Amino acid sequence: MDIENMKAARRITAGQVVGTTGSRTVTPATEKEMHSSPFFGVALEAVDPQVNVKVQISGAFTRGLGLGKSGAVGIDSSGQLVRAASKECVSAPNWIGDCDASGAVTIRPRRDTRLNVLDFGAVGNGHDDEKADDADAIQSALDCAMRLGTTDGSVVYLPPGDYRIKKPLVISNGCILEGAGLAYHDETSRILADVKYGNFNLSHWVGIGAVAGETVYCAIALVGHATGLSMTPPRGRADYAVLRQLALHSIPAQGMPAATFQAPQMDGIRVMATGSCIERMSVVSFRRNGIAISSSEVAPVVNASGVQIRDCRLTSNGQNGLDIGGLGNDNASTMLVMNVDATSNGRDGIYDNSFLGCTFVSCHTAANRRRNFSCEGSPRPSVYVGCYAEADAPSVFKGRNIAVIGGDIDTTSDSKFWGFNPIGKGPSGLRVQNNYSTVHKYWIADAGVDIEEGERQTPGNGYVYRAIHAGHTFGVSGLPPEKKGMPDFPKVARQVLQELAGLVWECEGEYKPKVSAFNCIGSDQDDSTIIQDYGYDKPDTASQNPFFRTQADMVTPQIKGRLQTSLTAGVDCLTYYQNSYENGPVPGGLMLPDAWIGDPGPGERRIGVVYTGTPFTVPHGGRRLDFYSPGDLLLNATGRPTEERQGGIGWAVKALCGRRPKADGSDWVHNHHYRIGEVVRPASPNGRGHVYRLTAYTGGHPYPLDNHSGDDEPSWNRNVGGVTSDKDLEWQTLYDLDVPENAWVIEPLPQRAKGQPDSAATDIAGLRGEFNALLAKMRKANLLE
Repeated sequence: MDIENMKAARRITAGQVVGTTGSRTVTPATEKEMHSSPFFGVALEAVDPQVNVKVQISGAFTRGLGLGKSGAVGIDSSGQLVRAASKECVSAPNWIGDCDASGAVTIRPRRDTRLNVLDFGAVGNGHDDEKADDADAIQSALDCAMRLGTTDGSVVYLPPGDYRIKKPLVISNGCILEGAGLAYHDETSRILADVKYGNFNLSHWVGIGAVAGETVYCAIALVGHATGLSMTPPRGRADYAVLRQLALHSIPAQGMPAATFQAPQMDGIRVMATGSCIERMSVVSFRRNGIAISSSEVAPVVNASGVQIRDCRLTSNGQNGLDIGGLGNDNASTMLVMNVDATSNGRDGIYDNSFLGCTFVSCHTAANRRRNFSCEGSPRPSVYVGCYAEADAPSVFKGRNIAVIGGDIDTTSDSKFWGFNPIGKGPSGLRVQNNYSTVHKYWIADAGVDIEEGERQTPGNGYVYRAIHAGHTFGVSGLPPEKKGMPDFPKVARQVLQELAGLVWECEGEYKPKVSAFNCIGSDQDDSTIIQDYGYDKPDTASQNPFFRTQADMVTPQIKGRLQTSLTAGVDCLTYYQNSYENGPVPGGLMLPDAWIGDPGPGERRIGVVYTGTPFTVPHGGRRLDFYSPGDLLLNATGRPTEERQGGIGWAVKALCGRRPKADGSDWVHNHHYRIGEVVRPASPNGRGHVYRLTAYTGGHPYPLDNHSGDDEPSWNRNVGGVTSDKDLEWQTLYDLDVPENAWVIEPLPQRAKGQPDSAATDIAGLRGEFNALLAKMRKANLLE
């Protein structure tokens, strides 16, 4: 024990904590900024000003604090000793010393830059001790950070250890909960949510009530509130709070249905706040979602926009690794998700149901039981940049404005998005947004929108209109119900339409969209028909040809404006076609004369137009079509426009089939590079009757031109639809259309059931009989299934 005699600058009472004001002079800590100025010791007696007082500056203190948890000792507003976990403590992170579980105090003045949970009674031995519960100690540190109300001390630190909790932690008031890191070694901070013996019903502990009719179960909660409402929960709002550098595990593990104990449907982290940030965390084995971000328009009204998730690993959870808006998306939007790994979850790796969209950068998903990425519905204009998904589960993107840029993701055949996927087993689909036109689509909003003078719009009635006076559109509320949000635009040139606030439209006449193309991204060419160049065949060498080019065909009359993509340098590849017009195309929209729907594999459907000859000579920019899939439809446009079309309405494809345009029948060669979609015949005659289409590169090379066939001809799979492995290549078996016996796979469709007379029936029974006979004829003509 170390005691000094000091002069009192003010009256001091016994047991009061003091600080020094200069040489040999002390003053009561109650007159100082107790959480920012360092302490000196504890007065052992009461004295008046300018009288010497004995001050203990170190060692065991005779006064105890009673039974409780061990930890740091601070002071209350009168300067008396209290535990750090006490709500009366006002000095954190300024400590006078420590106490043990019996309350014995050791004087050791110190000041920390952050709040250590060990100072609030946490132990961190929960891995081996099932009776341990550090929830109250950690929550006391978090509450203390809220009471400080300043950036000084707002970091709550978990040293390495296993912190078992049996009720949810509530992060609030911009606090930072920080661990020691996320490395795979013992020096890691882990929070273990004991779902077997704990109660993680959030409303039970902090009284936030149900959110959108749901009782919230979670291990860590970040709850904010809408502007203008009272502070709820009582601990304050969690907007702009931070979680970082720690692991969060459910014990026992809950992620799979075979778990020996099933806790309530519970999330690892539930975010219902604005601007929160979660980084360098692993969230493992919760029964519902690893991280769930949601908002609500039901009391308490909460906003969940502007959240950031970075460098996190979300694995083995029962539903989704990351769920955005699945539990309420009224105001859950504009989030940034970077470098997140979501694997082996029971439903989706990353599920995006945000209201106005999010941005995902360099995220990885794998081995999820339903989908790796899932983003469905509208509007959700989310963007996925450089993301990767293993081929063990599909991904789906279905929205009006979703963009997928780079990366490698295997999408479902009904996915619709702007952007493309690179080479792989997934599709190489391109949706190009055309912003060439100065004519915009008439936008229907509930309260209307402002229009500037000179704007040109079309309501989709085949005419275009120019605003000759600025103003405001009617909006849905300004029109009678039968108008459905659209005023009656005149279809006569020079006539006008008056809307609100002076807005006047003048009809300019018929709207005739012109085919157009433009440089969208990535192309530095002067040729305006080039939409995009991506990558090079041999980087860092003299060969700098793009191996992925998208270009509009402006030459072939029948297909002018069609977009072509090529996956190999300087060679057209029949990978994807779409037409580009002003104000379009709409993602996933069907446009003639040629459109593909879905991916180039099972599930693909295509509509083509035959202008001359037969389905074997459909023009494709100087090339003939090499293959068809079941369900493809070819429309018959043969004959001159002034003459009646000969034959049926078209042809239906009944099985996978194709042909090789070359006259010779031996065009497979060893150690050769082929294009995706190219069709070959085997060199050996035993394969006659089948041809083979290249569907994928499997060699793992980063550049397409490095993929080659094998040294020896493979053993060709003779089951149509089956695959043949050929070194770096994978071929799909097709019926050979040049073999007469295979003519059945393309079936002509007649224009109608021939010889059908007018009905002479006089009663219901007669009509029923004739109708059934008509159905039988239509089925025989293959017009019905």
